[in-house]
Amino acid sequence: MWNPFGKNEKDKDEIEKEFEDFARAAGKDVNDMGMMEKFAMKRLAKMSPAEREKLMKKAMTPKNIQKNKGEILASLEAMRKAKQISDDQYRLAKKRFGL
Repeated sequence: MWNPFGKNEKDKDEIEKEFEDFARAAGKDVNDMGMMEKFAMKRLAKMSPAEREKLMKKAMTPKNIQKNKGEILASLEAMRKAKQISDDQYRLAKKRFGL
C-alpha cells in the first residue's frame, strides 16, 4: 500500500524525469497542468512497471477507448508527425486500440 510519508524506492530525479516523460507522452506541458493532474502523473511515475501496466489495462477498456477516440487519434498523429513513433508503430497502436 502506498504511504505518503514512506521512503520511495526510486530516486527523486528519476521520478521527476519519468513525470516529465509521461507529461510529454500525454501531449501536455508541465506548467499548464493542474494540481491534481500533476499529482496523478507523479503517482504514476512512482509505480512499479507491473503495477503501472495493471492500471493501464484497467483504464484502457474498449468503452473508454471509444469515448476518447478523437483524443487518442490526435495524440498518435502528433507523435507520428514529431517522429516520436514510426508509421509502423502508429499502425500497430491503432490496431491495438481497435481504431
